[in-house]
Amino acid sequence: MWLAACAPTADPGFRDPEVQISATTRFSPRAFAGTWHVIEAYPTVFLPGCADQRWQADTATTPARFAVFCGGGGAAYDAPVAIDPRGALQLQSSDLDIPARALWVMWMDEDAQTAVIGTPSGEMGWIINRTPDLRADRLTAAREIMAFNGYDVTDLQGIEG
Repeated sequence: MWLAACAPTADPGFRDPEVQISATTRFSPRAFAGTWHVIEAYPTVFLPGCADQRWQADTATTPARFAVFCGGGGAAYDAPVAIDPRGALQLQSSDLDIPARALWVMWMDEDAQTAVIGTPSGEMGWIINRTPDLRADRLTAAREIMAFNGYDVTDLQGIEG
């Protein structure tokens, strides 16, 4: 009994795993390509956490690439990515190449300007936008999508530019 109390407990993540996670039908690799600014995120040890965080999705190369940039510096993270046309991105790195950590595009607006990303495990989640500024109504909509997919949005943290 004493040993059981000392055993590490599994981190439940930021979402209720009993809630079904969904991918958007608006996703396409072509629409997702390019630069995204992280507006809000959950803290994670898997990808860099920094102010002025930008993502670069290069979906035209083989293999496709996913990079994270902090400030004006070079890539803080860069890895090949397998893209499921249904809206899941599987980063090809030793700690992220498992289905529970696939990045699901849960929502993307019709103009591919704002998106909501999450993982089935709930360990990670982001609200991203093509520009560093996001209107309040879009942020509210993005947070509602996260909540609909089982995320506790009170734990989201703004990324300062």
